[in-house]
Amino acid sequence: MEIECLLAIRGFNSLMGLKDVPLQKSYNSDVDNIVDDFYIRVLSTAIEYNRITGFFSSTMLSLAARGISTFVRNGGIMKLITGARFQATDIEAIKQAIASPEQIIKEVMLKELDEFESMFVKEHIRALAWMVANKRLEIKVAIVLSSEGDPLEAVKIEKQGIFHQKVGILKDSEGNMISFSGSNNESAHGWQKNVEEFKVFRSWASGEAEYFQSDLEKFNRFFDGKSIRTKIIEIPKAVEERLIQIAPKNFEELDLEKFEIPEPVDGAKLRPYQAKAVNYWVKNGCSGIFEMATGTGKTFTALACIDTLMKKQSKLVTVISTPYNHLCEQWMSETDNFGIKTIKLVCDSTNPHWKDELFDNVIDLENGIIENLTIYTTHTTFASSEFIGIIKKNKLENTNLKLFLVVDEVHGIGASIRRNGLIDEYDFRLGLSATPKRWFDDEGTDKIFSFFKDVVFSFPLKDAILEGFLTPYVYKPFFAFLTETEMKKYEEETRKISKAYYASKTDVERNQAFTLLCIKRQLIVRNAENKLIEFQKILKTIDPLKHCIIYSSPQQIKNVQNILNNRNVIQHKFTQQEGTKPETKFKGLSERDSLIKRFSEEVYQVLVSIKCLDEGVDVPPARIAIILDNSGNPKEYIQRRGRVLRRYPGKEIATIYDIIVEPKLNKATTSELRDIEKKIALKELQRYKEFAESANNADECLKLLNTLEKTYSCG
Repeated sequence: MEIECLLAIRGFNSLMGLKDVPLQKSYNSDVDNIVDDFYIRVLSTAIEYNRITGFFSSTMLSLAARGISTFVRNGGIMKLITGARFQATDIEAIKQAIASPEQIIKEVMLKELDEFESMFVKEHIRALAWMVANKRLEIKVAIVLSSEGDPLEAVKIEKQGIFHQKVGILKDSEGNMISFSGSNNESAHGWQKNVEEFKVFRSWASGEAEYFQSDLEKFNRFFDGKSIRTKIIEIPKAVEERLIQIAPKNFEELDLEKFEIPEPVDGAKLRPYQAKAVNYWVKNGCSGIFEMATGTGKTFTALACIDTLMKKQSKLVTVISTPYNHLCEQWMSETDNFGIKTIKLVCDSTNPHWKDELFDNVIDLENGIIENLTIYTTHTTFASSEFIGIIKKNKLENTNLKLFLVVDEVHGIGASIRRNGLIDEYDFRLGLSATPKRWFDDEGTDKIFSFFKDVVFSFPLKDAILEGFLTPYVYKPFFAFLTETEMKKYEEETRKISKAYYASKTDVERNQAFTLLCIKRQLIVRNAENKLIEFQKILKTIDPLKHCIIYSSPQQIKNVQNILNNRNVIQHKFTQQEGTKPETKFKGLSERDSLIKRFSEEVYQVLVSIKCLDEGVDVPPARIAIILDNSGNPKEYIQRRGRVLRRYPGKEIATIYDIIVEPKLNKATTSELRDIEKKIALKELQRYKEFAESANNADECLKLLNTLEKTYSCG
């Protein structure tokens, strides 16, 4: 069988015992291949596997099945304990006797089993489902109780660290046993970088036996229902029946091994979804758009496309266009890290000699002096007549020259002036964005999609979180009213929009007037006075306040900083003004990189950003976002959410605080003004819905959303 071949290649087989496995005392996915070095090795020798995990979810189930293939073929038997996740609304329903804990657990579990989308999750759940159907797996659910005997909600359990430590016990046919325990993150990426860490104890080793015994007793105490403040129940019958329904008839139908080949420590290797993106792009004639959530490695995937073309094409010129100068530097650094050998040339305002250097490099390429050339430029320079002219001239004069265009944050290239750079001379094309569609610009969107030949691969945020490549998050909306003065201004701008729209003689004039006035009107919502009141309420709920990004409008930033200063919060602005060139006074770092370093070291508790953290700048330590400023543009708020979702050591969950502008819906208000208020609210709730759907507390948020939408639609 394939798995036996794979095991043989890796130097072990299923006839070994646990004593034969070269175990380390601890494993850390920053340096170890957790699946290859631990899960597959120990499970290939075991006949019993007992596991305590965190909260029940489809992802948790799938991860409990890592390395399970050979274990099943060995006739292995498994016991699994998983925690019950209750929201505040669930606890209230239980207290009011509206629902029982068992009923809520059943509903949550069935929903999880019905909604999984990832193939990783699906195949591994089916593996455990097969074990349930064949009486090889017993699942129990742990309900953590308060001192009063009531179930605790998930947020409180997480804060108190109850039922957080995960424990696994394995036994081989000779009776040898090991335990592993630690704060393992239950994510599909948990066996890769900077996520999972645990210690291993052997029952037969002196100095380790007492720790092993402690883990064993802990598992038995939970499984037998003898743990204080934890109630253990059998998995609901309906859930067991659903698992049996989705179980394959034959275990050999499953294809688990493809998920169990880990990323090597030395050298770059694409994640499965990144490899799929490259393949789809190649099949589409080396053209297309990658619509990938912020933080999922668009740059890395694009570099794989560049590397692929460079190996196939001689005399290749790659043009990488980015929104800002500092992103050109970032791309150059990533090119080196990937291992691509190329001549690099910056063509933007930071290099006054770029035109001459570009001509010289193309001549060297044509004469075989250099093998390939990579140009790093900004959207502004890329669309300039000078750059376009040089590209056209060189393509015309050098018929063997091949041009590859990569556009980072491709939505930005659809603006009326910038899209002039999208010329036919480019042989190969790749666009990158989490949000390729332009806001209020169908013409620009159509131009982007037609030029790049549509989206060829999509990897949305929900999938990225589900598979563990991004950090899960909790969404906490706060609501602010417009003042009477602000409402009057909003009403006035609305009338101007209506008047200008109908007075316009052409579609171009109409669209320009409409967009301009909409932006002007939106400024009233963005700078609502009462947002600062809600901001102060938010600050009171955060303890400790650190690793926090605050998004402010230019008009409110001074007030935001004053509020922080009054609370003795150490903070710094993060704007377009900070330098991106290395300087001696910053110990060889740029001012911007120095800021991020000091932020990660907690020298600064907070970075207050005006727009510039929207695109391209990585701040992985950030785990709290407070959004005061929102233009309503999906591109903007999706980028801002992505800034706090990147993986980072010790970062298990992120929190997003969002201030939503809410209408008063006063019955004394005129019907016209009430209609305006409703439209404001429904527009704000589009962002609410986007943020809520992928959050850990989605159920709680979406229940409130449903109530609000009914109010604003009918009120």
